[in-house]
This record gives sequence, structure tokens and C-alpha cells, in this order.
Amino acid sequence: MASTTEILSRSVAGMNALATVFLVIGILRIKAGDRIGHGKAMGAAVLTSALFLALYLASKVHLWVAVGQTNIIYREGVGMTWDKALYYLILFPHIALAIAVTPFILWTVKLAKAGRLEEHKRFARWVFPVWLYVSVTGVLVWAFMEFSGSLAAVVAKAP
Repeated sequence: MASTTEILSRSVAGMNALATVFLVIGILRIKAGDRIGHGKAMGAAVLTSALFLALYLASKVHLWVAVGQTNIIYREGVGMTWDKALYYLILFPHIALAIAVTPFILWTVKLAKAGRLEEHKRFARWVFPVWLYVSVTGVLVWAFMEFSGSLAAVVAKAP
């Protein structure tokens, strides 16, 4: 049976993957001229991303309570390797862009809700690809942790 740490980690990744699916559906719907379908898909992407954030924060609290750390270290104790360098090359922009894009996502949604569609389009042209990048790289970060044994190493530390 999976541990709480594993369940939370996989749930966070699942929310990122689901947000990616909704984002792609949303862009396809608006390109097809379906504003209603676009709105529903993007609303689902926002909701999924909000659930991601709640699960992500819960996972941080859980890690602190369970093992006294808030992060899972990629291949802890191993020197710098090509895969570790690649992991950090993906992780650092992922974190920075996730933090930076969040208020712009909310602003873009607000513009759409207010019917300010030209402004919404201008923002969405750069907000969308950044949001999509953050969602996709979030799944990649999880995959590195899951398949490197880093997640299992943290699970093994838990009482």
C-alpha cells in the first residue's frame, strides 16, 4: 500500500497532468471558435491548479511532520551527474515561472470574466504557454523523483 507521502506526491503530479489536459483542450476549443468550451476547459484548469496548490502545500506540511524536511532531495548523497543537472535545469525555471505566472493567470481569468476579451487575449498569449510549461514540467519533476528512487528514500525515512 502506498504511503501518505507517495499518495500526496502522485496526487500533485496528477493535478499537474490534468491541468495540462484542460489547458490543451482550452486552447483547442478557442482556436475552433468555441468560447463556451474554452471557458469550461480553462475553468477546469484553474480549479485543477488550485487543487494542485492545496495538495502541494499539504505535501510540504506532511513531509515536515513525517520526516522533518519540506523537500525531497533528488538523489540525495549523490554527486552532480548528468541527470541531476538536467533535473535542476528543469526544476529552477519551473519554480520561478510557477510563482511568477500565478497572479497573471488570475488576472487573465478576471479579464475574461469582465468581458474585456481583447485584453484577455493579449495576456493569454504569453500566460498560456508559461502556464502550460509549468504544468508539464511539474509532471517531469515528479517523474524524476519517482523513478530515481528519491521519493522511496524519503518514504523509508518516515516512522
